[in-house]
Amino acid sequence: MIIVGFLQNYNNVENGFLTQCLYSMRRICDEVVVYDDGSTENVRDVYKDFGCITLNSPHNEFSRELYHKHELLSIAMRMSPDWICWFDTDAILGRHWEDRGRTEESLMQTEEQGIALLHLHNLNLWRSDTYYRIDNSFNDLWHGVFWKNTGQLHYRPIGKLHQKQYPHFYHDDEIQTVTSQFPEDSGKLLHFGFASDDEIAKKYFAYRDQGQHGWALDRLVTEKTECDLVEAKEEWFPEWYLNEGQMDVRQKPVPIFDPEEMGEYGSYGEWKERE
Repeated sequence: MIIVGFLQNYNNVENGFLTQCLYSMRRICDEVVVYDDGSTENVRDVYKDFGCITLNSPHNEFSRELYHKHELLSIAMRMSPDWICWFDTDAILGRHWEDRGRTEESLMQTEEQGIALLHLHNLNLWRSDTYYRIDNSFNDLWHGVFWKNTGQLHYRPIGKLHQKQYPHFYHDDEIQTVTSQFPEDSGKLLHFGFASDDEIAKKYFAYRDQGQHGWALDRLVTEKTECDLVEAKEEWFPEWYLNEGQMDVRQKPVPIFDPEEMGEYGSYGEWKERE
């Protein structure tokens, strides 16, 4: 079985996300292809350390992410993968997926059932790696992480935010793509994109600059009025992550974000300078 990792990235060196993402991906993938979206941090050394095959953009074009994935998919397909594994740089795979043999067994069972797209539950860790958020649809998302190579994988890119990030599986739209959700808690996708104050603020201002508004934007910062947090279980996390001493501190975050207050800042830089 050939599994190819599929990643689009911008920076994420200084926050440590890129290293832990690639470490997670490399545990089960034969190759990893990366589209670098004009990073300004020293990503090159990290890509080299993990043996990544990279496409490099001279500019950051956040709104064109599907166009970039279209280019990246053409590289991945040259490796004749049986499966493609995709997730964002600010995430890692849960404990079930840290073992290559166990991963192959699960994907073989998935293929035997005729399933082409396997979703993992997205656990949104909130301002820590020990609590996750469940209000305002934060706990409702499932990511299409594993894609079966049907021989017809392709994108039809458009330049809008929050589109489905996985490709079309067939050229004929009449052919139904069979999907499934992985049921075991140890097989979650662990998302760190909201695990620090800085990451939440960066996303808030980036999405606002792209024209997002209303509930979809404000829910990121409604922490003072509505924020339901639940403690994460250690057995959901890979052993390698726990061995690094993570999750040693289990303190519930104190609310700091508020939509009205965040609206007073013109940019992430202004918000950061408040300190």
